[in-house]
Amino acid sequence: MDDPWIYFNILLRWLHILSAVAAAGGTIFMRVALLPAVAVLPDEQRKELHEAVRRRWAMVVMAAILILLVSGLANFFTINRGLPAELKMVYHVLFGVKFLLSLVVFFIASALVGRSPALAAIRKNARVWLTVNLMLVVAVICIAGVMRVARDTLPPERPGATTAP
Repeated sequence: MDDPWIYFNILLRWLHILSAVAAAGGTIFMRVALLPAVAVLPDEQRKELHEAVRRRWAMVVMAAILILLVSGLANFFTINRGLPAELKMVYHVLFGVKFLLSLVVFFIASALVGRSPALAAIRKNARVWLTVNLMLVVAVICIAGVMRVARDTLPPERPGATTAP
């Protein structure tokens, strides 16, 4: 490992994965466990619990969004430098779709933890929007998997490269 940036790149990758795991895991927990559990509480207790969870979860959501954007873009530019020409177009299209879907995920997650009156309808239908967000998160993860496999299965020799006898 002669490149000193390799450790920084590894750190960015870990931050990206850990932030995605935290955000996706929290979404799954809220949709599958928290919402059904609080549905049985009296209205006043449910509102108090919701506010306590919202306040704490909002910090996680905002930190995850920041880390995912910074690390994701840094990872993209780092990876893009080493991509062979024959893979760049496919990789860029996949990245573009993944990035746009991620922005939608970020918006929905922010709307769910926010307090803006303009987005109250999203919070009122949290079950629906958590389900939508969960499906989008699964799509983003699947696209990321395809991008990773595409990079990892490149032939070791590039067209036009010379090989030693």
